[in-house]
Amino acid sequence: MKKINNLTVVILTYLTNEKILSDCLKSIDRKIKVIIVENSKKFKNKSHILRKFSNVKVICTGSNLGYGKGNNYGLSRVKTDYALILNPEIIFEKNFFKNIKT
Repeated sequence: MKKINNLTVVILTYLTNEKILSDCLKSIDRKIKVIIVENSKKFKNKSHILRKFSNVKVICTGSNLGYGKGNNYGLSRVKTDYALILNPEIIFEKNFFKNIKT
């Protein structure tokens, strides 16, 4: 039985280009929760991304914590049983999430 609603994608960003991030988010099934961890004080595209993707939550760390600590910051906010750490440059193939079984 597929339960993609029990998965959260954590994307660590650092002032990432809006198009790169938007392309990544478009490739993620909208039933999946997404946490974007902005590894700085300000996520410049926050309102636009939140309007366009209702499954996305944006959290700013306040400073550059680095890759590992930034991902751990995001993982600590995951409320699902499963998490997938993702770089914002990733674009999933169309059927990727249909093959997930949890």
